[in-house]
Amino acid sequence: MPVIDVREPAAPGRAQPVAFLLILVIGMSACLAMSWPGVTEIWRSGSYRDTDDVMRMVQVRDWMAGQGWYDLRALRLDPPTGTLMHWSRLVDLPIAGLIRLFGLFAEQETAERLARIVFPLVLQGLLLVGTGLCGRLLAGEFGGIVAVLLTIASGMSYAQFVPGRIDHHAPQIVLLVFMVYACLCGLDPQRPRMAALAGLCAALSLAIAIENLPFILLLMAVFPVAWALQGARMRGAMVWMGAGFAASLLLAYGLFQSPTLWTTSACDALSAVHIRAALSGGVAMCVLAAFDRWRKPGPSGRIVATGLVGLVAALPLILDRQCFIDPFSGMDPLVRQLWLAHVREARSIAQTLAEQPQGWGLWVMSWTMGTIAMAIAVFMERGLARARLLALLGLTLAGCATALYMIRSVSSVAPLALLGGVWAVARVRDACGKRELLAVAAIFLALTPFTPITWILAVPIPDAPADEGAEGSAAACLKAEALAPLRSLPPGLILAMPDLGPYVLIYTDHSVIAGPYHRNNHGNRLMFDAFMAPPQKAGEMLRGAGLRYMAICQGSHLGELPRTAPDGLAAALAKGEPPDWARPIDTSSPLRLFEIVDGR
Repeated sequence: MPVIDVREPAAPGRAQPVAFLLILVIGMSACLAMSWPGVTEIWRSGSYRDTDDVMRMVQVRDWMAGQGWYDLRALRLDPPTGTLMHWSRLVDLPIAGLIRLFGLFAEQETAERLARIVFPLVLQGLLLVGTGLCGRLLAGEFGGIVAVLLTIASGMSYAQFVPGRIDHHAPQIVLLVFMVYACLCGLDPQRPRMAALAGLCAALSLAIAIENLPFILLLMAVFPVAWALQGARMRGAMVWMGAGFAASLLLAYGLFQSPTLWTTSACDALSAVHIRAALSGGVAMCVLAAFDRWRKPGPSGRIVATGLVGLVAALPLILDRQCFIDPFSGMDPLVRQLWLAHVREARSIAQTLAEQPQGWGLWVMSWTMGTIAMAIAVFMERGLARARLLALLGLTLAGCATALYMIRSVSSVAPLALLGGVWAVARVRDACGKRELLAVAAIFLALTPFTPITWILAVPIPDAPADEGAEGSAAACLKAEALAPLRSLPPGLILAMPDLGPYVLIYTDHSVIAGPYHRNNHGNRLMFDAFMAPPQKAGEMLRGAGLRYMAICQGSHLGELPRTAPDGLAAALAKGEPPDWARPIDTSSPLRLFEIVDGR
């Protein structure tokens, strides 16, 4: 008995849209219900859950207050020059637009809270639409419904879409899903122009950040490989992808990158090094299409041409390989060792699972099952369905490989891996035929391996050591009321651990020397050097750098520094023995505040 027919290009995505629209409405309502506690928390307290969300709002405020479109410096982070951030105005733009809109009838603080609520909720809806469209493409109307259900069950890609989340991760996931959808559509010879949409999504994604780069590199290979295997049928899609990606990327580069930096290379954000590689790939696809029209080569000729042109196009990647292998290559080694190595999202999957064994059930098992189902589907399907599933499998494996290196990619892989579950569930339903009761039971059972909740319940979680007291103390120090005493002090430059830095910027008029951002080499290095130096030398360093205050959390919150430098300033502060140049400022806050003065 045949499965849902995915070989007819016009059938999926157009038939019976009512059920799909209904499941989208239901899905968005369910997501809103699940997000409601977060909505009320943001509305009531205005709290922030992550340093990147805080810093994003600092950037938006500075831009709305008159900072230049191309000026991405965080001016109060390591002043006087500030820190040039690797972020993009492309994400600032909708947030600022929402604040302006709500500011028509609300005060600034209320408008900001509303923007921080609405922005992730809109992205939730877009994610459901994107995965639902992918599901319809792979398994018809029923596949779209299953995709929406699995997306909801996945926890909205693990907290990247919760209210208050205004960082760039959620927009990147949404762009990735639509990029994949457009790519799968473009593999249909009747819809080649959809490949241009894939190129546009890829360009916008790179304009925001480079975290989707592994997916985009593989996407660049999909249409040349399809042309090598299928010939002239894929020529149009290859041209649309190559030209669409190159043109979109150049436009985005001009709109969001300062002209003074157009020829500058940076490994951690869209720059000249990425433009060279992207344009090489785009031109290569257009060259292959011209060659096909000119010579009409056979299968062996297409394969040889693809290999040769692909090798030439890959030269920028090869020549600048260190930049693509390690985007943090420009970091100060000591800062990398003492800070980045301890950042959770920058760790490998093995390191993260050792500390958070619940991750086996939360993400590893569910997307592993989805990937396995996808691989099985490649062998069982034929024609266009197989081509789409093969491309999807490659993109998913690229994400899995990236997650092995850096855990932050897990939330991007999840929406792709669940599409393997969509195919499997559709197969099960088809096998049940018209036996409705059996189909309902079978579908329910078929869904379970692809949802994190199943594996969270099934996989035993060993006890993991956790210092809940220290974590609670650290969280208390990041609240607005904890930083309130600083607002009564004359503005000055503050020494604090990196995670506290953005909260000082958002809640006060002070400046900070350190922050959890890898481009802040000078400020973060000065902070570590000062905390590890003997107290008297640290005082000289801080006074010489113009610092006026020092803030640390009760319970120290100084990480490994007291153990790393037992005779240093951090160790003295952890023991409650501040040096004579650190004059305590009395507060009822969990923060310990000191004014940096001349020592006796």
